[in-house]
Order: sequence, then structure tokens, then C-alpha cells
Amino acid sequence: MNMKNKALFKAALLSISLVLTSASAVSAVIPMMLQSMPDVENSLIESVVTIPSFSMMLFVLLSGPLSSRVGKRNTVMLGLLLVVIGGIVPMFVNNITYILISRLVLGAGLGMFNSLAVSLISDFFDGDERAQLVGFQSAVQGLGSTVATFVAGQLALIDWKFAFLCYAIAIPIALLFFVIIPEPQQEERLAESSKGPVQTKGKISMPVLGLAGALFLFMTFVMIIYTKTGIVISDKNIANADFLGTALTLFSLASMIAGFFFGKIYKGLKDYAPFFSSLLTAAGFLLLWFAENMFTVTIAMLIIGFSFALFIPYIFTVLTKIVPKGGETVSISIAMVGSNLGAFSSPYVNKFIGTMFGNSTAAFSFLVSAIVFIAASLVCLAIAIRGRGRAAQATLQN
Repeated sequence: MNMKNKALFKAALLSISLVLTSASAVSAVIPMMLQSMPDVENSLIESVVTIPSFSMMLFVLLSGPLSSRVGKRNTVMLGLLLVVIGGIVPMFVNNITYILISRLVLGAGLGMFNSLAVSLISDFFDGDERAQLVGFQSAVQGLGSTVATFVAGQLALIDWKFAFLCYAIAIPIALLFFVIIPEPQQEERLAESSKGPVQTKGKISMPVLGLAGALFLFMTFVMIIYTKTGIVISDKNIANADFLGTALTLFSLASMIAGFFFGKIYKGLKDYAPFFSSLLTAAGFLLLWFAENMFTVTIAMLIIGFSFALFIPYIFTVLTKIVPKGGETVSISIAMVGSNLGAFSSPYVNKFIGTMFGNSTAAFSFLVSAIVFIAASLVCLAIAIRGRGRAAQATLQN
């Protein structure tokens, strides 16, 4: 393969990652939908952003068996088709039930090729080139989320329904992938897997479940950025509310930038990374709680966006270290279930907390999140100190 064709091949392979984190791209339309559908319960409308995580969670687990039957290439193509259908249908319907069903279809499509976006890289590349492309894959996800959020925000200025047109990007991606990417040869995958001892089966350890639980908690309280910010801006009558779409774009951009520098940050902070991430996230939510203008809202979202991108990669970095060879896929799938379940449950958990404390305002959710992340930072600090102590003791004994 010459360099020009190889570059095009890599671009086609990475292009499917552009839509992987786009489910929340339309979050800027939540306030508009609330005005357009006054008889619909708020938590249902907020679920437009979070409900794709539910079907995504299920299809992440199903994608392995499905791809083994129909092939990885066909699984990706089917997933992209569902993204197009589920993504664009809300443009043409007014019923919240149909909208939520279409969002479930979108999540199913994304879940189908979520893990394949990485495994396909392993099928076609190895060594340093594979590592480089896996890093690029994470960055492309952030880029796709940033662009989709910006485009959706601009289209929403015309009409909130037009925001869903941002998912049309899946059409040229599907065409490019279909034309360029072949089905990986089974022999190549078997040869690759035979290079070392592989554990294909095993029990899910408590640390893996603990990390999945951490992702559940993190996503439950971070997702209110997408579901509550627009409502708070409306409730407080903050000027320049139309800037929310741009603020959400900057949130995604901050996450992308942090993702690029995660390796260096992790090298410096090590196991203290989740402590600093949780503390920064708490500070961002406190700033959102006090915010009275769009400038403060935007600064708060930049802080949370940056810290958000430190926590998630840390969890998956630790995960790949603690699971035996061959058990990564199952463990990562369990972690993704925790993450997606947290995102899906977010409106309902926050509604329950608001009801329990007799304060169902959107701003109160920001205060609750700040308190949760302050508590999480203390727990992370204790774990880091304990781990450092054990490491020091082991060094002395040796």
C-alpha cells in the first residue's frame, strides 16, 4: 500500500469515530423542546440526550457476537445505517415517544461499532503504528463531538428540529468506509492472537466492577451539563442564551485538548489524577451554581470539560493494567456498561435526589454534583495515598 492510499485507509478507518460520542450533540435544544412541549415531563425531554446510552450499553455487549456472525465490516455498516435513521427521524416527528424511540435506535447503532472502532485498528496495524492510531482514535472522537455540537447548535437557531440534521454526517462516513475498508482476514486475527497466551474467559474481578461503578457515578452527575445547563440559563434569564451551543462546543473542545495531553498529565500525576479531576469537576459545578452570566457559564464548562477528559482515560488505563491478557474486551465492555448506564440514569437519579431534598430546580442539581465530586475527590485522595504507601513499603521490603 503506497503512502497516499495508506493515509486514505487510515482516514476511512478513523472516520467512524467521528460519530461515537455525538449522542449529546443536540443537548442545546432541550430548553427549546421544553417550550415546544409544555405538557411533557421535563425528565422525559432530558432523556432525549441520555436515552441513547441505554441502547448503546446493550449493543456494546451484543456487537461481539454480531460481528463474529456477519463480519466486522458489515456490523459497522449496519451501525452507521441505524445512526442515520435514528439520528435524523426526530426532524420529522413531534411526538416525544417517537423521538425517544429514534434516539434508542441511534444508541443501538453507536453501540454496534463502539468497540470495533478500536479493534479494527488492531486488525490492520500493529506496533507503534497501532498505538499511534489508537491515540488518534480518541482524539477523533473528541473532534467529532466538538463539530457535531457546534453544527447542531447553529442549526437549532433556525429551528430545534434542524439540530438533528447533524447526524447526516454518518452518510459520507458510511460511503467512505464501505469503499475503502475491507473485512479483516480471519487468519490475520488468529495469527495476531496467537502471539501470546490469551485468556478468553474468566471471572469479572471486584476491581473491574469498582471501576465500572466509578464510571457510573461520574457519568450520572456529569451528564447534567447537557440536560440542566440550558434550563438554568432560562430560569435565571441569563443574557445571550443562544451562546449555549458554542459553550457546549467549547466543553467538547476542552475535553479533546485534555485527551491529547492525558499521557503527559498521567505521567506527572499518576494515581493522583482522579483526585485532581474530581476536585476540578467540583469547582466547575460550584461555578455553574453561582453563574449569573454566559461568560461564567462558559468558564465553568471549560473547567469541567477539561477535567472530564482526565478521569475517563485514567479508568481505562488502570483497567487494561489489572485485567489478564485476553480479558480486556469483556472488562472494557463492563466498564462501558457502567458509563452508559450512568448517562442513561442521570435525569432520573437527579430527579429522585431533588424530590428527596424538596428542591427540584435545575440549579440545585449543580450543587448536588459539586458535593458529590468533593466527596469523590477525598475518596480518590485516600486511595492514592494508600496506594503510594503500599508501593513505598514494597520497595523497602525489596
